[in-house]
Amino acid sequence: MLFASIASANMLSDKRLEEAEERLRGPGEDTVRSGAKLCAEINSVESVELLLEVLAGENPHYRDIAWEGLIEIRSPYAQARVASEVAKASRDENLRMWCIQLLGIYGDPAALPGVLDVCGDKHEQVRAAAAAAVGLIKDARAVKPLLKLANDKEPRVRAYAREALGRINAAEHEKILREGLADKDAGARCYLLGCMPQLLPDANAALSLAGLDDADWRVRMQAAENLKTVRTKENLAKLVEKSADVRSIVRSTIRLALEHLTGHGWYDPAQWQRWWTEQQATFDFEEAKKSPKKAAENRSVSVKYHELAVESNHIAFLIDVSSAMREHSGAAQSSKAEASMQELSRVLELLDGKVRFNVFAYDTTARALADKPLDLDGRAAKKALAFIEDASPRGPKDIWAALLAATENPDLDTIYLLASGEPEVGLYVHYNRIALYLRERQRFGKFVVHGVVYTDSDWYAKQIEEICRATGGEFRWVK
Repeated sequence: MLFASIASANMLSDKRLEEAEERLRGPGEDTVRSGAKLCAEINSVESVELLLEVLAGENPHYRDIAWEGLIEIRSPYAQARVASEVAKASRDENLRMWCIQLLGIYGDPAALPGVLDVCGDKHEQVRAAAAAAVGLIKDARAVKPLLKLANDKEPRVRAYAREALGRINAAEHEKILREGLADKDAGARCYLLGCMPQLLPDANAALSLAGLDDADWRVRMQAAENLKTVRTKENLAKLVEKSADVRSIVRSTIRLALEHLTGHGWYDPAQWQRWWTEQQATFDFEEAKKSPKKAAENRSVSVKYHELAVESNHIAFLIDVSSAMREHSGAAQSSKAEASMQELSRVLELLDGKVRFNVFAYDTTARALADKPLDLDGRAAKKALAFIEDASPRGPKDIWAALLAATENPDLDTIYLLASGEPEVGLYVHYNRIALYLRERQRFGKFVVHGVVYTDSDWYAKQIEEICRATGGEFRWVK
Protein backbone atom coordinates (compact mmCIF):
# COMPACT_ATOMS: atom_id res chain seq x y z
CA MET A 1 0.00 0.00 0.00
CA LEU A 2 2.85 2.35 0.93
CA PHE A 3 4.66 1.68 -2.35
CA ALA A 4 1.44 2.25 -4.25
CA SER A 5 1.04 5.66 -2.55
CA ILE A 6 4.61 6.62 -3.39
CA ALA A 7 4.17 5.54 -6.99
CA SER A 8 0.96 7.55 -7.23
CA ALA A 9 2.66 10.64 -5.81
CA ASN A 10 5.54 10.27 -8.26
CA MET A 11 3.13 9.96 -11.18
CA LEU A 12 1.35 13.13 -10.04
CA SER A 13 4.69 14.94 -9.72
CA ASP A 14 5.73 13.79 -13.20
CA LYS A 15 2.45 15.01 -14.66
CA ARG A 16 2.85 18.42 -13.03
CA LEU A 17 6.41 18.68 -14.34
CA GLU A 18 5.24 17.83 -17.83
CA GLU A 19 2.52 20.45 -17.54
CA ALA A 20 5.03 23.03 -16.30
CA GLU A 21 7.42 22.21 -19.12
CA GLU A 22 4.65 22.59 -21.68
CA ARG A 23 3.57 25.96 -20.26
CA LEU A 24 7.14 27.28 -20.17
CA ARG A 25 7.29 26.87 -23.93
CA GLY A 26 4.47 29.39 -24.31
CA PRO A 27 3.22 30.89 -26.42
CA GLY A 28 2.62 34.12 -24.55
CA GLU A 29 3.87 35.52 -21.27
CA ASP A 30 0.75 34.56 -19.32
CA THR A 31 1.25 30.92 -20.25
CA VAL A 32 4.95 31.02 -19.40
CA ARG A 33 4.24 32.77 -16.09
CA SER A 34 1.76 30.05 -15.11
CA GLY A 35 4.49 27.49 -15.88
CA ALA A 36 7.02 29.36 -13.74
CA LYS A 37 4.56 29.53 -10.85
CA LEU A 38 3.90 25.82 -11.16
CA CYS A 39 7.65 25.14 -11.07
CA ALA A 40 7.94 27.21 -7.89
CA GLU A 41 5.08 25.23 -6.35
CA ILE A 42 6.68 21.90 -7.29
CA ASN A 43 9.89 23.28 -5.71
CA SER A 44 12.12 20.44 -6.83
CA VAL A 45 15.45 19.90 -8.53
CA GLU A 46 13.63 18.98 -11.74
CA SER A 47 11.43 22.10 -11.70
CA VAL A 48 14.49 24.28 -11.13
CA GLU A 49 16.15 22.68 -14.14
CA LEU A 50 13.17 23.71 -16.25
CA LEU A 51 13.41 27.30 -15.02
CA LEU A 52 17.18 27.43 -15.53
CA GLU A 53 16.72 26.32 -19.11
CA VAL A 54 14.42 29.29 -19.72
CA LEU A 55 16.76 31.65 -17.83
CA ALA A 56 19.57 30.61 -20.18
CA GLY A 57 17.39 31.10 -23.25
CA GLU A 58 17.21 33.92 -25.78
CA ASN A 59 13.71 35.28 -25.08
CA PRO A 60 14.21 38.15 -22.59
CA HIS A 61 10.54 38.24 -21.53
CA TYR A 62 10.60 34.55 -20.68
CA ARG A 63 13.96 34.93 -18.91
CA ASP A 64 12.54 37.57 -16.60
CA ILE A 65 9.58 35.33 -15.80
CA ALA A 66 11.89 32.40 -15.04
CA TRP A 67 13.81 34.68 -12.65
CA GLU A 68 10.57 35.42 -10.79
CA GLY A 69 9.97 31.69 -10.40
CA LEU A 70 13.51 30.93 -9.24
CA ILE A 71 13.34 33.56 -6.51
CA GLU A 72 10.45 31.60 -4.95
CA ILE A 73 12.38 28.31 -4.69
CA ARG A 74 12.68 27.19 -1.04
CA SER A 75 13.87 23.57 -1.10
CA PRO A 76 17.59 23.35 -0.19
CA TYR A 77 18.00 20.56 -2.73
CA ALA A 78 16.43 22.67 -5.45
CA GLN A 79 18.57 25.65 -4.46
CA ALA A 80 21.64 23.42 -4.64
CA ARG A 81 20.75 22.79 -8.28
CA VAL A 82 21.09 26.54 -8.88
CA ALA A 83 24.52 26.39 -7.25
CA SER A 84 25.63 23.57 -9.55
CA GLU A 85 24.58 25.61 -12.58
CA VAL A 86 27.30 28.16 -11.82
CA ALA A 87 30.03 25.70 -12.83
CA LYS A 88 28.03 24.44 -15.80
CA ALA A 89 27.52 27.95 -17.21
CA SER A 90 31.22 28.49 -17.88
CA ARG A 91 30.55 30.24 -21.19
CA ASP A 92 27.67 32.42 -20.06
CA GLU A 93 28.74 35.12 -17.62
CA ASN A 94 25.23 36.51 -17.30
CA LEU A 95 23.80 33.14 -16.30
CA ARG A 96 26.62 32.69 -13.76
CA MET A 97 25.91 36.14 -12.36
CA TRP A 98 22.17 35.49 -12.07
CA CYS A 99 22.71 32.14 -10.36
CA ILE A 100 25.12 33.70 -7.87
CA GLN A 101 22.61 36.47 -7.18
CA LEU A 102 19.94 33.84 -6.53
CA LEU A 103 22.22 32.07 -4.06
CA GLY A 104 22.63 35.36 -2.20
CA ILE A 105 18.86 35.81 -2.11
CA TYR A 106 18.44 32.26 -0.79
CA GLY A 107 21.01 33.02 1.92
CA ASP A 108 21.93 29.39 2.59
CA PRO A 109 25.51 28.97 3.94
CA ALA A 110 25.64 25.59 2.20
CA ALA A 111 25.96 27.47 -1.09
CA LEU A 112 29.03 29.41 0.04
CA PRO A 113 31.69 27.13 -1.55
CA GLY A 114 30.08 27.57 -4.97
CA VAL A 115 29.97 31.33 -4.53
CA LEU A 116 33.60 31.51 -3.45
CA ASP A 117 34.63 29.48 -6.50
CA VAL A 118 33.82 32.44 -8.76
CA CYS A 119 35.50 35.15 -6.69
CA GLY A 120 38.33 35.00 -9.21
CA ASP A 121 36.08 34.99 -12.28
CA LYS A 122 37.45 37.03 -15.18
CA HIS A 123 34.17 38.91 -15.56
CA GLU A 124 33.64 41.88 -13.26
CA GLN A 125 29.89 41.36 -12.91
CA VAL A 126 30.37 37.79 -11.69
CA ARG A 127 32.96 38.79 -9.07
CA ALA A 128 30.70 41.64 -7.95
CA ALA A 129 27.73 39.28 -7.68
CA ALA A 130 29.83 36.87 -5.63
CA ALA A 131 30.90 39.57 -3.18
CA ALA A 132 27.33 40.83 -2.83
CA ALA A 133 25.99 37.29 -2.33
CA VAL A 134 28.49 36.61 0.43
CA GLY A 135 27.29 39.77 2.14
CA LEU A 136 23.77 38.33 2.17
CA ILE A 137 24.90 34.88 3.33
CA LYS A 138 27.08 36.44 6.10
CA ASP A 139 29.48 33.57 6.63
CA ALA A 140 32.88 34.21 8.24
CA ARG A 141 34.49 31.52 6.08
CA ALA A 142 34.42 34.07 3.26
CA VAL A 143 36.61 36.66 4.98
CA LYS A 144 39.89 35.69 3.29
CA PRO A 145 38.60 35.84 -0.31
CA LEU A 146 36.67 39.02 0.51
CA LEU A 147 39.85 40.71 1.73
CA LYS A 148 41.36 39.98 -1.66
CA LEU A 149 38.28 41.30 -3.51
CA ALA A 150 38.39 44.45 -1.36
CA ASN A 151 41.42 45.44 -3.45
CA ASP A 152 40.03 44.29 -6.81
CA LYS A 153 40.82 46.42 -9.86
CA GLU A 154 37.11 47.12 -10.39
CA PRO A 155 35.46 49.64 -8.03
CA ARG A 156 32.11 47.87 -7.83
CA VAL A 157 33.78 44.65 -6.74
CA ARG A 158 35.81 46.52 -4.09
CA ALA A 159 32.68 48.19 -2.75
CA TYR A 160 30.62 45.00 -2.57
CA ALA A 161 33.48 43.13 -0.89
CA ARG A 162 33.97 45.77 1.79
CA GLU A 163 30.25 45.93 2.44
CA ALA A 164 30.15 42.12 2.74
CA LEU A 165 32.95 42.21 5.32
CA GLY A 166 30.94 44.76 7.27
CA ARG A 167 27.85 42.58 7.11
CA ILE A 168 29.82 39.62 8.46
CA ASN A 169 31.35 41.60 11.34
CA ALA A 170 31.33 45.39 11.16
CA ALA A 171 33.32 45.91 14.36
CA GLU A 172 36.08 43.57 13.25
CA HIS A 173 36.26 45.12 9.78
CA GLU A 174 35.65 48.76 10.66
CA LYS A 175 39.10 49.78 9.45
CA ILE A 176 38.55 48.35 5.97
CA LEU A 177 35.12 49.98 5.79
CA ARG A 178 36.60 53.37 6.65
CA GLU A 179 39.41 52.89 4.15
CA GLY A 180 36.78 52.31 1.48
CA LEU A 181 35.54 55.86 2.02
CA ALA A 182 38.87 57.02 0.61
CA ASP A 183 38.64 54.78 -2.48
CA LYS A 184 40.03 56.43 -5.62
CA ASP A 185 36.69 55.81 -7.35
CA ALA A 186 33.94 58.21 -6.27
CA GLY A 187 31.20 55.69 -7.09
CA ALA A 188 32.71 53.21 -4.63
CA ARG A 189 33.03 55.94 -1.98
CA CYS A 190 29.40 56.89 -2.55
CA TYR A 191 28.23 53.29 -2.28
CA LEU A 192 30.12 52.60 0.92
CA LEU A 193 29.05 55.85 2.54
CA GLY A 194 25.49 54.72 1.88
CA CYS A 195 26.23 51.59 3.93
CA MET A 196 27.38 53.52 7.01
CA PRO A 197 23.98 54.11 8.69
CA GLN A 198 23.49 50.35 8.83
CA LEU A 199 27.03 49.05 9.29
CA LEU A 200 28.64 51.75 11.45
CA PRO A 201 25.68 53.70 12.88
CA ASP A 202 27.71 55.30 15.69
CA ALA A 203 30.23 56.67 13.19
CA ASN A 204 27.69 57.62 10.50
CA ALA A 205 27.32 61.26 11.52
CA ALA A 206 31.05 62.03 11.56
CA LEU A 207 31.74 60.13 8.36
CA SER A 208 28.82 61.76 6.54
CA LEU A 209 29.74 65.26 7.71
CA ALA A 210 33.18 64.64 6.21
CA GLY A 211 31.47 63.35 3.06
CA LEU A 212 29.84 66.75 2.51
CA ASP A 213 33.34 68.04 1.66
CA ASP A 214 34.06 65.34 -0.94
CA ALA A 215 35.13 66.56 -4.38
CA ASP A 216 32.53 64.39 -6.09
CA TRP A 217 28.84 65.35 -6.09
CA ARG A 218 27.67 61.77 -5.66
CA VAL A 219 29.41 61.41 -2.31
CA ARG A 220 28.11 64.78 -1.13
CA MET A 221 24.58 63.80 -2.09
CA GLN A 222 24.84 60.48 -0.25
CA ALA A 223 26.22 62.30 2.78
CA ALA A 224 23.21 64.63 2.83
CA GLU A 225 20.86 61.65 2.63
CA ASN A 226 22.64 60.01 5.57
CA LEU A 227 22.40 63.18 7.66
CA LYS A 228 18.65 63.58 7.24
CA THR A 229 18.02 61.92 10.61
CA VAL A 230 21.07 63.17 12.56
CA ARG A 231 19.66 65.60 15.10
CA THR A 232 22.68 67.61 16.18
CA LYS A 233 23.48 71.30 15.86
CA GLU A 234 26.82 70.39 14.33
CA ASN A 235 24.95 68.61 11.56
CA LEU A 236 22.56 71.52 11.03
CA ALA A 237 25.41 74.01 10.86
CA LYS A 238 27.24 71.93 8.24
CA LEU A 239 24.13 71.36 6.13
CA VAL A 240 23.36 75.08 6.15
CA GLU A 241 26.97 75.84 5.23
CA LYS A 242 26.71 73.45 2.24
CA SER A 243 23.20 74.47 1.16
CA ALA A 244 24.62 76.43 -1.81
CA ASP A 245 26.39 73.39 -3.33
CA VAL A 246 27.36 73.90 -6.97
CA ARG A 247 25.28 70.86 -8.00
CA SER A 248 21.57 71.56 -8.06
CA ILE A 249 20.71 67.94 -7.26
CA VAL A 250 22.91 68.09 -4.15
CA ARG A 251 21.38 71.41 -3.11
CA SER A 252 17.95 69.82 -3.37
CA THR A 253 18.99 66.85 -1.22
CA ILE A 254 20.48 69.13 1.43
CA ARG A 255 17.32 71.22 1.44
CA LEU A 256 15.19 68.12 2.01
CA ALA A 257 17.43 67.07 4.91
CA LEU A 258 17.14 70.52 6.46
CA GLU A 259 13.38 70.53 5.97
CA HIS A 260 13.10 67.15 7.70
CA LEU A 261 15.18 68.36 10.66
CA THR A 262 13.75 71.86 11.09
CA GLY A 263 10.30 71.98 9.51
CA HIS A 264 11.35 74.80 7.17
CA GLY A 265 11.52 74.34 3.42
CA TRP A 266 13.35 77.28 1.95
CA TYR A 267 14.98 76.99 -1.45
CA ASP A 268 17.25 80.02 -1.07
CA PRO A 269 20.59 79.18 0.63
CA ALA A 270 20.84 82.78 1.83
CA GLN A 271 17.57 82.34 3.74
CA TRP A 272 18.98 79.29 5.48
CA GLN A 273 22.11 81.22 6.42
CA ARG A 274 20.08 84.10 7.88
CA TRP A 275 17.82 81.76 9.82
CA TRP A 276 20.72 79.79 11.31
CA THR A 277 22.58 82.92 12.31
CA GLU A 278 19.51 83.99 14.27
CA GLN A 279 18.44 80.60 15.64
CA GLN A 280 21.56 78.50 16.27
CA ALA A 281 21.85 79.47 19.94
CA THR A 282 18.21 78.67 20.81
CA PHE A 283 17.13 76.07 18.25
CA ASP A 284 15.55 72.99 19.84
CA PHE A 285 14.92 69.79 17.86
CA GLU A 286 12.02 68.71 20.06
CA GLU A 287 10.25 72.02 19.62
CA ALA A 288 10.81 71.88 15.87
CA LYS A 289 9.31 68.40 15.86
CA LYS A 290 6.19 69.57 17.73
CA SER A 291 5.66 72.64 15.56
CA PRO A 292 3.75 72.26 12.28
CA LYS A 293 5.89 72.50 9.21
CA LYS A 294 6.04 75.90 7.62
CA ALA A 295 5.36 76.04 3.92
CA ALA A 296 8.30 76.80 1.69
CA GLU A 297 8.20 79.74 -0.65
CA ASN A 298 6.93 78.97 -4.12
CA ARG A 299 9.53 77.22 -6.23
CA SER A 300 10.15 78.85 -9.56
CA VAL A 301 10.80 76.39 -12.40
CA SER A 302 11.52 78.16 -15.65
CA VAL A 303 11.90 75.14 -17.95
CA LYS A 304 9.82 71.98 -18.21
CA TYR A 305 10.20 68.99 -20.50
CA HIS A 306 6.80 67.42 -21.06
CA GLU A 307 5.71 69.15 -17.82
CA LEU A 308 8.64 67.62 -15.94
CA ALA A 309 10.72 70.27 -14.19
CA VAL A 310 14.24 70.71 -15.53
CA GLU A 311 16.24 71.82 -12.48
CA SER A 312 19.54 70.04 -12.96
CA ASN A 313 22.40 71.53 -14.94
CA HIS A 314 23.78 68.09 -15.94
CA ILE A 315 21.13 66.26 -17.94
CA ALA A 316 20.60 63.54 -20.53
CA PHE A 317 17.72 63.00 -22.94
CA LEU A 318 17.00 59.38 -23.93
CA ILE A 319 14.94 59.52 -27.11
CA ASP A 320 13.10 56.48 -28.42
CA VAL A 321 13.71 56.05 -32.17
CA SER A 322 12.16 52.59 -32.45
CA SER A 323 9.62 51.76 -35.13
CA ALA A 324 6.76 52.48 -32.71
CA MET A 325 7.66 56.18 -32.91
CA ARG A 326 6.12 56.25 -36.39
CA GLU A 327 2.71 55.77 -34.76
CA HIS A 328 0.25 58.66 -34.47
CA SER A 329 0.15 60.64 -31.24
CA GLY A 330 -3.38 61.83 -30.54
CA ALA A 331 -2.23 64.48 -28.09
CA ALA A 332 0.14 66.10 -30.60
CA GLN A 333 -1.86 65.36 -33.77
CA SER A 334 1.33 64.11 -35.40
CA SER A 335 3.61 61.10 -35.28
CA LYS A 336 5.25 60.33 -31.95
CA ALA A 337 8.65 61.02 -33.55
CA GLU A 338 7.54 64.47 -34.73
CA ALA A 339 6.05 65.32 -31.32
CA SER A 340 9.25 64.19 -29.64
CA MET A 341 11.41 66.36 -31.91
CA GLN A 342 9.24 69.43 -31.38
CA GLU A 343 9.42 69.15 -27.61
CA LEU A 344 13.17 68.50 -27.58
CA SER A 345 13.79 71.47 -29.86
CA ARG A 346 11.69 73.74 -27.64
CA VAL A 347 13.45 72.69 -24.44
CA LEU A 348 16.98 72.87 -25.85
CA GLU A 349 16.31 76.44 -26.94
CA LEU A 350 15.15 77.39 -23.44
CA LEU A 351 18.19 75.74 -21.83
CA ASP A 352 20.73 77.40 -24.12
CA GLY A 353 23.82 78.35 -22.10
CA LYS A 354 22.50 76.88 -18.85
CA VAL A 355 23.38 73.17 -18.80
CA ARG A 356 25.75 70.41 -19.79
CA PHE A 357 23.93 67.68 -21.65
CA ASN A 358 23.98 64.65 -23.86
CA VAL A 359 21.37 63.00 -26.06
CA PHE A 360 20.94 59.28 -26.65
CA ALA A 361 18.95 57.73 -29.50
CA TYR A 362 17.85 54.20 -28.78
CA ASP A 363 16.09 51.31 -30.50
CA THR A 364 17.81 47.91 -30.37
CA THR A 365 20.99 49.80 -29.46
CA ALA A 366 21.73 53.09 -27.73
CA ARG A 367 23.92 55.71 -29.44
CA ALA A 368 25.20 58.90 -27.83
CA LEU A 369 25.44 62.29 -29.46
CA ALA A 370 28.89 62.74 -27.93
CA ASP A 371 31.42 60.71 -25.96
CA LYS A 372 31.02 63.09 -23.01
CA PRO A 373 28.51 65.78 -22.01
CA LEU A 374 28.55 69.02 -23.99
CA ASP A 375 27.89 72.61 -23.03
CA LEU A 376 24.51 73.42 -24.50
CA ASP A 377 24.60 76.26 -27.00
CA GLY A 378 22.97 76.88 -30.36
CA ARG A 379 25.49 74.80 -32.25
CA ALA A 380 25.22 71.83 -29.86
CA ALA A 381 21.40 72.00 -29.96
CA LYS A 382 21.39 71.95 -33.76
CA LYS A 383 23.76 68.98 -33.73
CA ALA A 384 21.53 67.14 -31.21
CA LEU A 385 18.38 67.63 -33.26
CA ALA A 386 20.10 66.47 -36.45
CA PHE A 387 21.39 63.43 -34.57
CA ILE A 388 17.88 62.38 -33.54
CA GLU A 389 16.39 63.18 -36.94
CA ASP A 390 18.98 61.02 -38.67
CA ALA A 391 18.11 58.09 -36.38
CA SER A 392 14.87 57.38 -38.23
CA PRO A 393 12.41 55.06 -36.41
CA ARG A 394 13.36 51.41 -36.79
CA GLY A 395 13.12 48.12 -34.91
CA PRO A 396 12.12 47.36 -31.31
CA LYS A 397 13.46 49.22 -28.27
CA ASP A 398 16.00 48.21 -25.65
CA ILE A 399 15.29 50.52 -22.72
CA TRP A 400 17.79 48.79 -20.44
CA ALA A 401 20.62 49.46 -22.93
CA ALA A 402 19.58 53.11 -23.12
CA LEU A 403 19.60 53.47 -19.33
CA LEU A 404 22.97 51.76 -19.11
CA ALA A 405 24.45 54.14 -21.66
CA ALA A 406 23.08 57.25 -19.98
CA THR A 407 24.12 56.26 -16.46
CA GLU A 408 27.67 55.33 -17.47
CA ASN A 409 28.94 58.91 -17.29
CA PRO A 410 28.92 60.22 -13.70
CA ASP A 411 28.77 63.82 -14.90
CA LEU A 412 25.08 63.35 -15.77
CA ASP A 413 22.79 63.31 -12.75
CA THR A 414 19.31 63.67 -14.25
CA ILE A 415 17.95 61.58 -17.10
CA TYR A 416 14.79 62.17 -19.12
CA LEU A 417 13.59 58.91 -20.65
CA LEU A 418 11.13 59.20 -23.54
CA ALA A 419 9.51 55.95 -24.64
CA SER A 420 6.75 54.84 -26.99
CA GLY A 421 5.74 51.95 -24.76
CA GLU A 422 7.14 49.03 -22.78
CA PRO A 423 10.67 47.59 -23.04
CA GLU A 424 10.75 45.07 -25.88
CA VAL A 425 14.24 43.60 -26.21
CA GLY A 426 17.48 43.55 -24.24
CA LEU A 427 19.11 41.89 -21.28
CA TYR A 428 16.19 42.92 -19.04
CA VAL A 429 12.71 43.83 -20.26
CA HIS A 430 10.26 43.48 -17.38
CA TYR A 431 9.93 46.68 -15.39
CA ASN A 432 10.48 45.02 -12.01
CA ARG A 433 13.77 43.52 -13.10
CA ILE A 434 14.94 46.73 -14.79
CA ALA A 435 14.02 48.60 -11.60
CA LEU A 436 15.96 46.10 -9.47
CA TYR A 437 19.22 46.54 -11.35
CA LEU A 438 18.72 50.26 -11.92
CA ARG A 439 18.38 50.84 -8.16
CA GLU A 440 21.61 48.97 -7.64
CA ARG A 441 23.42 51.16 -10.19
CA GLN A 442 21.97 54.20 -8.49
CA ARG A 443 23.78 53.31 -5.26
CA PHE A 444 26.98 54.12 -7.13
CA GLY A 445 25.64 56.89 -9.35
CA LYS A 446 22.91 58.83 -7.44
CA PHE A 447 21.21 59.70 -10.74
CA VAL A 448 17.46 60.17 -11.08
CA VAL A 449 15.39 59.04 -14.06
CA HIS A 450 12.26 60.93 -15.08
CA GLY A 451 10.02 59.41 -17.72
CA VAL A 452 7.61 60.32 -20.50
CA VAL A 453 5.64 57.72 -22.43
CA TYR A 454 3.61 58.17 -25.61
CA THR A 455 1.02 55.39 -25.48
CA ASP A 456 -2.67 54.57 -25.11
CA SER A 457 -1.87 51.49 -23.01
CA ASP A 458 -2.29 51.67 -19.23
CA TRP A 459 0.05 48.71 -18.84
CA TYR A 460 2.83 50.22 -20.95
CA ALA A 461 2.54 53.49 -19.04
CA LYS A 462 2.69 51.72 -15.66
CA GLN A 463 5.93 49.97 -16.61
CA ILE A 464 7.74 53.20 -17.50
CA GLU A 465 6.34 54.86 -14.39
CA GLU A 466 7.65 52.08 -12.13
CA ILE A 467 11.10 52.23 -13.72
CA CYS A 468 11.26 55.96 -12.96
CA ARG A 469 9.83 55.62 -9.46
CA ALA A 470 12.61 53.16 -8.65
CA THR A 471 15.09 56.07 -8.78
CA GLY A 472 12.81 58.63 -7.14
CA GLY A 473 11.93 60.11 -10.52
CA GLU A 474 8.68 61.58 -11.83
CA PHE A 475 6.56 60.45 -14.75
CA ARG A 476 4.25 61.90 -17.40
CA TRP A 477 1.85 59.99 -19.63
CA VAL A 478 1.07 61.46 -23.04
CA LYS A 479 -1.95 59.65 -24.48
